[in-house]
Amino acid sequence: MLKPKQVKPIDIREILTIIKKRKWLIIIPVIIISVIAYVGTYFIPPKYQSSTIVWIDKPSNASSELERILGGNNRRETRDEQYNKRLALETELTSQAYMLRLIQDLNLDDDPLIAREAAKMRETNPDIPLEQIKFNLLVSKLKEQISVGFHGTDQIIITVESESPRKARDVAAHLTAILEDEKTKYEMQKILDNQRFNDQQLQKSEQYYQLAIDSLNAAKSRLSQLQLPENIASEENRLDIISTIDKLKLDNQDYQGEKSAIDVQLRNLGLDNIRLKYTDTIVELRTNIDGLISSYASLMEKYSWTDQNVINVNIRLNNNIKSLESMIEASIENQYASYPNAQKDLLKRSYIIKENIDIINSKQNKCEQTLKKIDDRINTVPILESEIAELENQVDDNRRYRDAFKSAETTVGILSERAKERTMYKVVEPAKLPLEPFWPNKRNILIIGFAMGLVLGGAFVLLFELLDDSFKRVEDLEEELGLPVIATIPKIDKFQLNR
Repeated sequence: MLKPKQVKPIDIREILTIIKKRKWLIIIPVIIISVIAYVGTYFIPPKYQSSTIVWIDKPSNASSELERILGGNNRRETRDEQYNKRLALETELTSQAYMLRLIQDLNLDDDPLIAREAAKMRETNPDIPLEQIKFNLLVSKLKEQISVGFHGTDQIIITVESESPRKARDVAAHLTAILEDEKTKYEMQKILDNQRFNDQQLQKSEQYYQLAIDSLNAAKSRLSQLQLPENIASEENRLDIISTIDKLKLDNQDYQGEKSAIDVQLRNLGLDNIRLKYTDTIVELRTNIDGLISSYASLMEKYSWTDQNVINVNIRLNNNIKSLESMIEASIENQYASYPNAQKDLLKRSYIIKENIDIINSKQNKCEQTLKKIDDRINTVPILESEIAELENQVDDNRRYRDAFKSAETTVGILSERAKERTMYKVVEPAKLPLEPFWPNKRNILIIGFAMGLVLGGAFVLLFELLDDSFKRVEDLEEELGLPVIATIPKIDKFQLNR
């Protein structure tokens, strides 16, 4: 009875024996495929590659001071940003505007192959002009031949592929020249736009600067009008005026009480309807008293009551009040000479009290107005000082902006000269005439053919081994039959048999 088969471990020596046994199944495909691959390279149209490296200067359209004020962007570009920038530049280089200039300058539309292909396409699209079809074909082919990449952080490499080495070089060189020319025009336009913008901003900054200075001067002028000399304290004046007002209120109460008592007496005597006719001298003196009251209140705003100016006005005011009382008494003596002395004395006191009450009310009113001015000044000065500090900051900021835009004006002029000299895009390595094609790469193709031959040969070896059901080892036979092998007869080659 046959024994069940057991899983055998992989024997490296057995594998090597199989490879040695069937080596021609590997060697023949390797040789054939390698030869076919190598010979096939001579039937592939060669392609040449020419590249040019362009250094791109970082654009700067403002002075360093203005960039610092506005917040310049100094961060490094990310990988995604560089990729997007490369795509944008490649799209720009292969745009219709660039391709049109390239085709016209190099006469690329004279290619007979393109003309024949365009003629065939026009047969199916008769409504489209032949020149348009040729242009579209050329643009499509050129886009496939042109590629853009970064060479470092501030350099780009423009690569052109073509079946003609001279055409590859000419297209790369001319495309770089077009890029330089178009970018220079763009930079010039951008600089001119920045120049106009800078002029407008400079004019505005000058206006804002002058406006801030005018506002600052006006605020300082208002502050100087509110501020007192250093030796005068507003709070001290305020307390003196409050004290004066309180005293006037007390005097007014006393006079009002006395007036009420006298009015009762005059009413009992039937003298309450008597009116005193004021002389011109009394009226003039009363006007002088009002003027002295105004002067007194005005002086109290700036000086204390112990100041000599205040004392002098107060003395004159008191003297005029006494003179007014004397004139009133004299007028009553003249106008009511026939009245008893007691009644005349009562009338004199009544009119003197009335004038004193009127003077006190006027003086109190003026002092209260002065007190309000002082309070307003005390409350306004800190606000005005804060406003002045803010205006000074505004003046400094506007001055910095103005100076920055003035500096930017010089910078824009320098950038304009640089753009004219084409320094923004400088060719670091010009396009060269390629001496050897980059495709087909015979070495790589031969290596690929060799590898494919190995794979195919290995597949043949594996297939033949799977189809071969002969016993390879004595152990396999013993395992299959379950009987021991007594002897083996070695294989005799024909060469050994002939001997």
